Amino acid sequence: MKKLVTVLFTAFGLLTGVFSLDLTLSFTPGVSIPLHDDSGVGFGGFAQADLDLFGFLNVGAEGHLSINPLKPINANNVFYGGSLNLGAYYYPLSRLYIGAGGSFGLWQVSTSADVDEPVASDFYWRGYGEIGFRVSPELTLTASGSYNTYMGLPETENYMNSVQTGIGVRYTMPIGKKGSSSFITTLNQGDAAFPVFMSAYRACPFGVVTIRNNEGAEVRNVKVYFRAGKYTASAYESASISKIKKYGSVEVPLYADFSKEILKFVEDGKISGEIVIEYEFLGKKKQAVQNAVISVNNRNAFSWTDSTALSCYISPDTPEILEFAKFVAGVARNNFYTGMNRNLQMAAAMTEAIRLTGVKYSDDKLTPYAQYHTGEELDSIQYPLQTLKMLSGDYDEMGILLASCLESVGVATGYVTLPDDFIVLVSAGIRPGTEGNSFGNTDGLIVDDSSVFFGISMASLNRGFTRARLDAGKKIAAALADEEYDFEYTNVHDAWQVYLPCAFNEANGSYDKPSNSSITSAFTAAVNDYINTDLTTVLARARKSADSNKIGVALMRMGRYADAKAEFNKSASTSALNNLATVYMIEKNYTSAASTYKRVLAKDPDNKIATKGLENANAKLGL
Repeated sequence: MKKLVTVLFTAFGLLTGVFSLDLTLSFTPGVSIPLHDDSGVGFGGFAQADLDLFGFLNVGAEGHLSINPLKPINANNVFYGGSLNLGAYYYPLSRLYIGAGGSFGLWQVSTSADVDEPVASDFYWRGYGEIGFRVSPELTLTASGSYNTYMGLPETENYMNSVQTGIGVRYTMPIGKKGSSSFITTLNQGDAAFPVFMSAYRACPFGVVTIRNNEGAEVRNVKVYFRAGKYTASAYESASISKIKKYGSVEVPLYADFSKEILKFVEDGKISGEIVIEYEFLGKKKQAVQNAVISVNNRNAFSWTDSTALSCYISPDTPEILEFAKFVAGVARNNFYTGMNRNLQMAAAMTEAIRLTGVKYSDDKLTPYAQYHTGEELDSIQYPLQTLKMLSGDYDEMGILLASCLESVGVATGYVTLPDDFIVLVSAGIRPGTEGNSFGNTDGLIVDDSSVFFGISMASLNRGFTRARLDAGKKIAAALADEEYDFEYTNVHDAWQVYLPCAFNEANGSYDKPSNSSITSAFTAAVNDYINTDLTTVLARARKSADSNKIGVALMRMGRYADAKAEFNKSASTSALNNLATVYMIEKNYTSAASTYKRVLAKDPDNKIATKGLENANAKLGL
């Protein structure tokens, strides 16, 4: 027996040492109402010592005492005994306690009456329910009611059944590892944070924090934030939790609103931050702050585990990139071929301007693109401004610069990572299905449900726009035809839904721009090459169709407006007339344009193109 007791106490000590348990002591005095005619109303009470398990269960021991007068003699029955208790409890509101349970044990009664057997004993059981008001995490005032049965007469009837009601108290104290703080937090960061993802961490967690409620009761309406001084722009909410049970733990993905200060990490390092927990405790709003140290990679670090994340580097709002792109776009617009694809002309101007700055391919000896873009090792990638300032970069870095410049002037982009090249995709801004009207060879185009993209090869960028575009088309077509190659491409605007652009700039962000004349000369040559390589093929296809409208459109895109008008005049269709009016608008012959639009509306009064065109023509005429 002694060994058994020793084992039980040892087990109890280990249990309370490892887990955070509560010991609840309760005492409920009250009125005892027998359900037999031979006993009168008396008084008594119950005392309990319970371990709280799992936040809703009580297991423990109970002692009781009940004194009831006997009728009609002047004597009392005194019931007393002990039992094991099992109960459950719940807090539907912060201060409202509800409990229920039962107990089973031994009883004994002694009577002051002159009888042959003044003492009797046997088993008893009771069931109870209680409701209470929690004054503090430790103290709860309760009102309870119970049904008690004292078993044991030879005639198989119970000795006494009774109902007991009373007002009591519960006092709870921790007996395990509670700790000194309201919460215990454990941060599991996994990989170090990447500065380039500074905006993406508002949508993608940089780690997971385990929060353990160490208050003396459950906490409600919990909000979790992360902040790190100057490295965060705000305390960003990571989670909103309705309730955390006493000693309960929750895992919270940790988000952050990092500031541009994080882009000053030129080497790997650490940041001292804080996890802020706002919550309600027994109806009162409180706040707890826990320290958290996070690891941060250097600002150029990148992991290719998700190639769409590279979109973070494509930053059209970087001031220096925006300035460069707008300068080039201004030169290009002064030399645009009206009627020719705008996005293609802008891509030609931007590609040639970057080439003219002197930006060249540089074989990255430490983290070469060809090796790292398919591996798991951390790569080091330049921001577009760094490539523009250093006038060199690997294929991916040159592509990031070009895509950033195009996005700055409203041209949507994407990219393809090939084993030996990085292809910048440029949205042609045309409807899928119409690509044959703008490109001689459509095999190297990427067409989805809403866009048509043509490519520009970074491996051929220094050979000029035409060579870079044609080479990209050949490589894309080959990749698409290769059944063993898993071809994928990234639409930058889709990727930005998660991986927001990171605008990196420096105090000394200067660079030399190419001259207006050099850009104009290179742009004009690129457009003439496009006419010779693509539009002549488009025109030949149109002539084979013998469709005057298609022939006229091809001629209009080539800048051959007189020939285009002659073809449009051969057709009486509303489409041809609208295109004829467009040529007149290009030539600034607004009177003829207005007259032609009226001819369309005479045939089709609801024609939206003609209606809008006539409004524009009349506006130019001052009507």
